Amino acid sequence: MEIKGEDYHVHYNNAKNAIEFSGTLRLRDSAEYQNLSEMLQSVYNNASAALVLDFKNLLFLNSSGINTISKFIINARKSARVQIKILGNNEVSWQQKSLRNLQKLWSSVQIQID
Repeated sequence: MEIKGEDYHVHYNNAKNAIEFSGTLRLRDSAEYQNLSEMLQSVYNNASAALVLDFKNLLFLNSSGINTISKFIINARKSARVQIKILGNNEVSWQQKSLRNLQKLWSSVQIQID
């Protein structure tokens, strides 16, 4: 399962049970992020163990993208069926604040920014 654009790539790594993001993700609005939203929900619904969202190689995510991820976290919190772990890169400035804010939406989300 993957989504590719000119400047970004999002794919599900089954072996790691991780959705891995890379590149620069700056779609215009929530409608353009619909495929990503559906992918996140589908993987979550089929996960049996902790799900990892790996943003380490994502250089940029605009506000519409952050909103999409935030809505996913809120929906996951409602069922609280699968633990979510978020991986970030300390050298990518947007990740330090934005990814940590996701933990405010659901305190059980694990954040690891290296």
